[in-house]
Amino acid sequence: MLGSLRLWLWLLLLWLPRCLAAVQPAESYRPRVVDRAALHVLKHHISPSYSAMSVMQMSRSGRSQLELNLALGYLLHELGERMSVQMLSATPIEEPRDYILFLVDTPHSFRELRFHFAKSLFDREFNFVIVLSWRAETEKTLIASLYSIFKTCFRFHVLNAVVLVQPGWLTEDVVHLYGFRLYAPSCNVSFTLELLDRYERGELLRREPLFGRQLGTFYGCPLNISWYPLPPYVMFDGDRHNPKQLTETWRLTGVDGELIKLLASIFKFRLNLLPPCEKKSAALELNASIADCFHELASYNSSVIIGAMSGSHMYGGNFSTTSAYHQSALVFVVRVDQHMGAVNQLVQPFCPTVWLALVASCLALLLLQWLWRQSQRVPCDVVASGLRVHTTLLGNPLDAAALPRAGLVRCYLGAWLLLALVQRAAYQGKLYDAFRLPYYPPAPEQIAELLEGHYQYLTPDYDDYFPAQRSLLRRTSIAERFDELQAAEDGARLTTSALLGNLAHYNHENWQSSRLTHVKEHIYLVQLVMCLHRHSILKFAFDRKLKQLQSAGIVGYISRNFEPRMLHMPYASHEASALRLEMFCGLNFICYMLLLASLVIFLLELLSQRVVWLRRYLDI
Repeated sequence: MLGSLRLWLWLLLLWLPRCLAAVQPAESYRPRVVDRAALHVLKHHISPSYSAMSVMQMSRSGRSQLELNLALGYLLHELGERMSVQMLSATPIEEPRDYILFLVDTPHSFRELRFHFAKSLFDREFNFVIVLSWRAETEKTLIASLYSIFKTCFRFHVLNAVVLVQPGWLTEDVVHLYGFRLYAPSCNVSFTLELLDRYERGELLRREPLFGRQLGTFYGCPLNISWYPLPPYVMFDGDRHNPKQLTETWRLTGVDGELIKLLASIFKFRLNLLPPCEKKSAALELNASIADCFHELASYNSSVIIGAMSGSHMYGGNFSTTSAYHQSALVFVVRVDQHMGAVNQLVQPFCPTVWLALVASCLALLLLQWLWRQSQRVPCDVVASGLRVHTTLLGNPLDAAALPRAGLVRCYLGAWLLLALVQRAAYQGKLYDAFRLPYYPPAPEQIAELLEGHYQYLTPDYDDYFPAQRSLLRRTSIAERFDELQAAEDGARLTTSALLGNLAHYNHENWQSSRLTHVKEHIYLVQLVMCLHRHSILKFAFDRKLKQLQSAGIVGYISRNFEPRMLHMPYASHEASALRLEMFCGLNFICYMLLLASLVIFLLELLSQRVVWLRRYLDI
């Protein structure tokens, strides 16, 4: 009985502070100056833009926990309905707010921060407001504590962290607000403390924005860049294996190359180009050379990868990516074969059935002529009759003496002449189309046609959108696979995949010989990004600037400058291009010259009526 009574007394003493904190009204709490400073920051710097925030309390003792509960009650009471609060306790945190308020009793409590965000939130930007109820006795102790706190913030890739602390060597009504910068003019990546503002006499002295402090400059510090040569997105004007030329960053060009140089000029960092990612890693036997870029990024040898990277890459879960700045379609590339020559195009307008009907009608006409002349006992020249039938079919008129006098034969001849007129007009129209457009066999328009046609797929690695048994592994670049596809024999059913920009650039560079085109149905749309480290501080700064460059039209201008127009489009047998007026410029010119010559001859004829020698010359 005595043991049970002691247990109940122990539980009562343990829960008494919490119960008192719950029933004690917020008005009875006498707030400290750091609490009033925190309330001022919440009202003037967070509440106008955000209606909710997350709160986390960290204390090392029950007494400190009671004080933090009272301080939190005071803040919630004063804020009223301005903001809603989310208490953080679970790990990992799935849905935190953009602003997280930390009520901390000592710097050591914050250093032992154990929670972490869910993987889906790794690329989200947070803002920390850290209220320290602990008072530093000396400036050296305060600086050391702030360094440890900001180091913890950086572990959560948070740059906008504000610490409210009351220095012990100053008056009771002063609170300092500290932040940090990451880079220094000496290219030191260590933290540099920064006194953001000072709370005194109920207000902040500077009245400047505390949050939204962006990574503005790298003070000329170098940034290692891994790049995958992929025209027209990344190109190098020179020997890309020459270390001396790699230091000349003006040689780097292309869509991604110009963008990274533009970001370097904005953020003031130097580009340190690593050797291009072309050699394969031994651990990745069949992967493309792009895998080495990710190996360099994973080993922290580089900070950024450029080269038409995709946000949906298979390694996307291990790295961060910038916002998409350009998009292109991934398509299957095939070659257009031209089997029809100049002579065969003369036969192409009509199918064999129509040609057979024409031959049969001509033979029937010759037979009728022969029978009619036999009935009239007139000799028949078969060769002359055949020549006359042929020339009449082509449009030459008939002699009146050659016309039959029998009514039935004349009716048949008239019908045949009408049929010849229709056939001649149709032939001329189709022949004009045959000469206007070179005849290409229909190219596949759907991916299903590639599969039904048993095409072989040239690829550096097996892909999930094409059967593996039809894939031919080629450890070559896209340009080399294009060359192999171009040099294949006529009728070879080969295909490969590439971005539309890659194909357009290749056709532009080889416009005299290239016959490559693409399948109309796209595999998928590729969002082009730059790859960074997980938790990279470059992401948020690059994202903001890339969106600004997009809205200003600069990214679109760079893309149009490097992506040429497609020279070869997919041809199909039922397609015909529009007839433009520019196509008849030469014909109109010749027509005008003939009219002008006719007018000159007409004037000379009139003049010859009065000039004898001119009439004698024209008569000749």
